[in-house]
Amino acid sequence: MEDEVRRARDEVVNMIALRPEVASARRRSLPRGLLWRDLWSVPVSGALDVLTAAAVIGVGPDTWLTKAAGFALGINGANALVDGFHQAHQRARHVARLREHGPDPADTLAALRADKPRPRLVRVLRIAYELALFVLPATALFQSHPEGVPAWTVVVAALVGRLSAAALVDRYARRGQHWEQRFIRLEGIALPPLPDRWRVLVTR
Repeated sequence: MEDEVRRARDEVVNMIALRPEVASARRRSLPRGLLWRDLWSVPVSGALDVLTAAAVIGVGPDTWLTKAAGFALGINGANALVDGFHQAHQRARHVARLREHGPDPADTLAALRADKPRPRLVRVLRIAYELALFVLPATALFQSHPEGVPAWTVVVAALVGRLSAAALVDRYARRGQHWEQRFIRLEGIALPPLPDRWRVLVTR
């Protein structure tokens, strides 16, 4: 069984690597609404984390915890911003290929695996990561002993921003992987049959 899985994966990787390229002009002509559907939540969450990092460093006490919280949030936000625009570029290439050359069996495999839940360990690690990104800045901000309405406003806004960023990331994790299937349905594109030897990958 493991040999069959390995061979099937190698075939999928080779098929994806040999997919035809499309002209950059055709990619630029694609509607932004299609490319950014659901994906907008990624850069927005990144921007919220960057703003939260600035608030933590600006209001929090001059301690290692404040610096660690600000650095972690800043890096996480910057990564989300870069990842959002990178994924938009990848979507543009993917959609242009589907329109110009049509789908291949690798697209069929992706459609069949779209509803597959993420492994439990991945979900647990993601929750722990998001929880740490909330606890760190919250602890740093409350160590500053904010006094007065302006200080408390910044603290509350920073924590709400972090919670909003986490909610947007979770939203994309649940819905973002279905964008290709929605596009295929809207365009009325017929997927080719899945090779029998690839069926071992559907549940993997």
